[in-house]
Amino acid sequence: MRMTLSISAALVALWLAYAVSPFVSVYRLVGAVQERDVAALSVRVDFRAVRGSLAGQIARTYLRITGKLGDPRSLRDQLAVGVAASVADEIIRDLVSPQGLLEFLRTGGPPDVEPDGLPMPGGLTRDALGNAWRAYLNSELGIARFFLDVPVDKPRAESFRLQFCLRDWTWKLCGIELPEPLQVLLAQELVKRESSRPRG
Repeated sequence: MRMTLSISAALVALWLAYAVSPFVSVYRLVGAVQERDVAALSVRVDFRAVRGSLAGQIARTYLRITGKLGDPRSLRDQLAVGVAASVADEIIRDLVSPQGLLEFLRTGGPPDVEPDGLPMPGGLTRDALGNAWRAYLNSELGIARFFLDVPVDKPRAESFRLQFCLRDWTWKLCGIELPEPLQVLLAQELVKRESSRPRG
């Protein structure tokens, strides 16, 4: 009986440590952003995964607003998304460089892109997380995956969904789901840059 209780207590302790660990990583990321510490940010971000996450969103939105996307499940449209993602690489490269991502997370808006009156969701700050209970209510924990909607006081449609992945026993930012207006803003920026290029 004592052995069973000890094993149960150990399992509960492990689960609690697992459940708390992503929040510790989030607050450390917030600290790096607020202190503008690029080195600390780089340790807590999987840049390749974040780049892929943003490229897919911007590409799909670009194809949608230009009328080039039909059925996103079709092979043709999946290939079109891949091509558009490579076209969006210029914007993504600036946005997901260590310094660019730091500024993006700090302000909540893309650097070097005019918001055109669009209200930005706000940056990744302690205020955006609210208290621990609000952060918990706006989160979702899975197996090696953790999601957090910020700012916690805004509806889902007006907030970022941050995705963290467990990499080598460390939670790293591996995806950012942008609110729809911000996806459209970046896709429109892509349209502007495409239209300003000389036709060969």
